[in-house]
Amino acid sequence: MMFEHVFCDYCEEDYAPEELAVLAPPTGDGKLICARCLEIKLRRAIAELEHKN
Repeated sequence: MMFEHVFCDYCEEDYAPEELAVLAPPTGDGKLICARCLEIKLRRAIAELEHKN
């Protein structure tokens, strides 16, 4: 059995396809993203919102 690995477009680490999600517009541009990078993007977005208020 051959395992397919794809890369996160943000950290460039390799993952199994089911470990990645597509970051769709308007947040993203259709790139593949892993859970770790998604969490980082979400934390940054929350911090930015808190800073504006």
